[in-house]
Amino acid sequence: MDNLCIGFIGLGLIGGSIAKSIRHVYPGFKIIAFNRSEAPRIAALNDGTADSVCDKVDMSFAECDYIFLCTPVEYNSFYLKQLKSIIKDSCIITDVGSTKTDIHRTVIEHGMEANFIGGHPMAGSEKTGYANSSSDLLNNAFYAITPTAFSDNNRLNELVEIVKSIGAVPIILDYEKHDYCVAGISHLPHLIASSLVNLIKDNDFDDQTMKRLAAGGFKDITRIASSSPVMWQQICSANAENLVTLIDRYIESLQEIKDSLVQKDNTYIQNMFIKSKSYRDLFSNNTDNV
Repeated sequence: MDNLCIGFIGLGLIGGSIAKSIRHVYPGFKIIAFNRSEAPRIAALNDGTADSVCDKVDMSFAECDYIFLCTPVEYNSFYLKQLKSIIKDSCIITDVGSTKTDIHRTVIEHGMEANFIGGHPMAGSEKTGYANSSSDLLNNAFYAITPTAFSDNNRLNELVEIVKSIGAVPIILDYEKHDYCVAGISHLPHLIASSLVNLIKDNDFDDQTMKRLAAGGFKDITRIASSSPVMWQQICSANAENLVTLIDRYIESLQEIKDSLVQKDNTYIQNMFIKSKSYRDLFSNNTDNV
């Protein structure tokens, strides 16, 4: 893998971080990048991440062995269709979207399954943009990989090795299973964090006592509410069906908690805390078993 050409469509937080990581690990790779706004393009050239940049998706990407789609989820399908007439037969297009079903359906619709392997690096920050990207962002982060029915095993294994080499932990998943999982562990928590912040805002005193007292635990569990509203609206919309299923189940669990409080069922509440603590305490060791 000494002389691969890697393309990037989008140089935001994730695209920029993957590009910087690949540049660090594989200095001999050629990196070509497109970004709609000029500042990230100039920055990627100036810091040595990209060998060349462009302001449109054109034949510059015809030599690419891999192309990472790193734009918001609703744009990835648009660029995918543009790339169909540009890429060479052996090129693999991958993406970094938080949802996979929509883009896999687009891939199937356009007969591009042999040229696509989905991806989702499960890392990020409430901060956005190339200026906040880092070659360390993906260190020890899970990286879901969602092949198609026609993905070549050799190319799949090669992509897995690239993901490992930049410090991430690859997990190969069916794309529909992926979307259900992230609805629970990522998308629903963002909705909960946002709704919890709004609950406190709407029920605070006139002198904003709750806001002034909010610290520690409250800030920890609501940190992600500071993420991009536009991006998360798009993500939730793309995964609405799975979210609705899990929201219904979450409402049921909240109702059970409410009923237990009304009935002063202290055993139920304590067991809930015991069960959640036991499960949560295992999270830090998850990567040891992958």
